[in-house]
Amino acid sequence: MLRLRKVLAILLALTLFLPLTSSAARRSEPEELDRLIKKINERQSKNLKEFEKKAKAYFFDTQKPETTEILIKEFPPGEAVTVIVLSNLSKRSYKDIVAMKKAGKGWQDITGQINVKLKDVVKEVKDFRLGIG
Repeated sequence: MLRLRKVLAILLALTLFLPLTSSAARRSEPEELDRLIKKINERQSKNLKEFEKKAKAYFFDTQKPETTEILIKEFPPGEAVTVIVLSNLSKRSYKDIVAMKKAGKGWQDITGQINVKLKDVVKEVKDFRLGIG
């Protein structure tokens, strides 16, 4: 009887928790990008100087340190990273991406306009987040 209760308790627990994990895996790309930006903002806004050093080092090969500095002053950390990633993937100036963002366009609209796949942006932003800790 005790064994049956344990099995039922485990099955009940799995039934309750499985929908949470499976729904998390099914986020749309825009939702996932927004989540990543929010996480970067929450964690990195506490010490912008340290974030700036990490971002400059991470994007050293693809962006001038001055570009990273300008973007961090103008945008929250997660959005600054997204602008840099979009600039890198599209080979366009960061100023083009900033102009689109300031014009009120969302990330999905911007990626469509510059012919970059949103899934690639999500991957690069995720890699950045994991790379800087």
